[in-house]
Amino acid sequence: MSRITLTGRVQKILFQKEGFFIARLENGVKISGNTLIDDPHTIEGQEIEVKGEWQEHPKFGPQFVFDELNIKGSELYFYLTKVVKGVGEKLVGRLISHYGEDELLRILDEEPNRLLEFKGIKEKKLSQITKSWQQYKDMRDLAMFLAPYKIGQSIVAQIFRTFAAKDNLVDEIKKNPYMITQVKGVGFKRADEMALSMGIDPKSPFRIEAAAGYLLREIAEQQGSSAVKREDFTAALCSELGFDETTAVTDVIEDLLKRRILYRLEDFIAYEYYYRTEKAIYDFLKNANISPSGAIVEDPDSFIESEEKKIGFSLGEQQKEAVLLLNRGIRAMALVGYAGTGKSTTARMMLRLLESRYGYDSIVVTALSGIAAQRIHDTTGYRSATIQSLLVSAKDKEHLPFDVILLDEASMVNSQIFYQLISKLKEEAILLIVGDDGQLPPIGAGNILADIIEYDLIPTVKLTRIYRQKEDQAIAFIADSIRRGEIPDYKKSYCDFRFVDLSIENYFARKNSLGENEKRELRQNHNLKILETVKSEAITHIVEARRCLESKDIKGYITHIQVITPMKGGILGSENLNNELQSIFNPGARHSIRRGIYNYGLFDKVVHIKNENMPAYSPEAFKKGLDPSEQRIFNGMIGLIFRMDSDEEECYVYFPNEETVVRYSYDMIGEYLSLAYALTIHKTQGMEYDAVIIPMSYSHYIMHNTKLLYTAVTRAKKICIVVGEEDAFKSACKRIDTTRRDTVLAILSSLERDKHPL
Repeated sequence: MSRITLTGRVQKILFQKEGFFIARLENGVKISGNTLIDDPHTIEGQEIEVKGEWQEHPKFGPQFVFDELNIKGSELYFYLTKVVKGVGEKLVGRLISHYGEDELLRILDEEPNRLLEFKGIKEKKLSQITKSWQQYKDMRDLAMFLAPYKIGQSIVAQIFRTFAAKDNLVDEIKKNPYMITQVKGVGFKRADEMALSMGIDPKSPFRIEAAAGYLLREIAEQQGSSAVKREDFTAALCSELGFDETTAVTDVIEDLLKRRILYRLEDFIAYEYYYRTEKAIYDFLKNANISPSGAIVEDPDSFIESEEKKIGFSLGEQQKEAVLLLNRGIRAMALVGYAGTGKSTTARMMLRLLESRYGYDSIVVTALSGIAAQRIHDTTGYRSATIQSLLVSAKDKEHLPFDVILLDEASMVNSQIFYQLISKLKEEAILLIVGDDGQLPPIGAGNILADIIEYDLIPTVKLTRIYRQKEDQAIAFIADSIRRGEIPDYKKSYCDFRFVDLSIENYFARKNSLGENEKRELRQNHNLKILETVKSEAITHIVEARRCLESKDIKGYITHIQVITPMKGGILGSENLNNELQSIFNPGARHSIRRGIYNYGLFDKVVHIKNENMPAYSPEAFKKGLDPSEQRIFNGMIGLIFRMDSDEEECYVYFPNEETVVRYSYDMIGEYLSLAYALTIHKTQGMEYDAVIIPMSYSHYIMHNTKLLYTAVTRAKKICIVVGEEDAFKSACKRIDTTRRDTVLAILSSLERDKHPL
């Protein structure tokens, strides 16, 4: 499209974040783009001129996207009154009237002390004016320098804030363009494109160092490994940079090792951040039990017997072992168990033991997700909070105000989050780590629970006996068979598990006789058949789900039924399933808007999909009509759209497990929310639902393995229904996940074990 110019008065800023904003003009036109103005709300009511083009945004629909924005009228007046701090509108009007715009500009640039002659300006105010004006000028200069490289103004503002202490920022960037990779939103590839176009030497140490940091972060975040074999890393780095030989890369790696940006661990290397994080975790775990505090109760057997009478349940031998171990006064231990082995009951007994010494109010149970934190609260009876809310509450404090912390669903916790938690513990605090190593490893770097178990980093009790409340209950037993790579006895009649067989008759024989297009059509038609059966199964749960909704039991509604699938794409992927299931659970919503691939309607079940600071309220604050506060909203939080305001173009979502209401502008819904009738297995980790339906198709073969299937099946509390191809299910049960993460914690532990073998 051709570049055009629009003018109009800004009626309202609909969304703004770090210099990017979406606004509505008085004539109804929506515009979006980046500005150097810190607070775009200052242009509300201003007449503006924007240059750009009309675009059909995939999420937000048609809007005018600008790359240049100018204030109509006196731009100097606008910037002095709205952007530069320390000057009011009356004073600016008098200054312009007295000096004229051109002369005032010259004075601000060349002789700012002359303004002291003007009534109303003293030293302090002049200092504010000159500092703010210089910052604005420097930012404009930076923007002009970076404009040819297509660096947006929001990123320009971030670059400026990150390097505000540097006197000659443009010269510094010319010298090392890769320094801007320190800024969020500027990756190596973007900086590399800019640097190469500026003529930097492709073998510049700056380039190699930036690529090394980028590659190590990618390995950590995508593969979960916090360390990598040096030989493999050198080869990968040469490939990323397009080098045929390794000399330049090897020299830079040696330099980074000397400067302690990289650390050497035998044949492995690790990036500074991951090394320091996991070295601190290693030291914490190694030193946790150096000085036990002594027995908590003198007669632990009598204590257990007394507590068993209260709960009406007798502990098994492994469960008693965990309580007796804790009673020695150790500061950290792990309780590991598969689904149905009684982890929660054992944890409750352990906390009761600790309560006898430390008191009820000194105990907190925590987990990564709100649902998991609530569940451990329900099963133990102790105060609960998510890890992030605990960290936020202790942001300005040295320590958390608890003597006992129980971390549940520990398999989900990566090294960064684990480190943040332990760094806030009191020196003498007790840490109980509870988890299931049969589940998926965490998202992000590290594999804390698995490393603790493999290297005996702290005393660990493993629960293996599965407890069955009813003879026809099978979820835990079927899940355990899957975990071990065995095909379970899945065809029997159970009260909590059902396999709906929709296999393609003589599939392998037919597959070999068909052409590619015919095979594709056969599979597509069969997946449609599985889809219809998934919907039919889901329909049977609608009445109970709606009963929860009508009684305002939002938590009950969002955890009543969940369709879980391995992938996003395809007929049986979460995206298509969400659209299909929405027509069952929330057909013809009273208010709805289209954003991207979904319609979002009143009373839709949704999941937040980014870690982001958002305008949020407590339920009480929302009811009272108070202003929102900024709160961190995390990827994976599930809630319900309960209000849509067409006039303000905003919707409100209630997240019951976090007891939080969050406001979303219509234009940003598609970026921060997704429908949640169907979720990927990774998204459901740590959660639990009354009913779970899992489609099973060879179309998802690439994602089939024991950890994924085990995690999916164990999300079900009352019933799990698997719908699909028998051979695909059997294949998933036998395909043991052999993916290994190389971690600093594991390497340090292995080196220590080699020094002191048993």
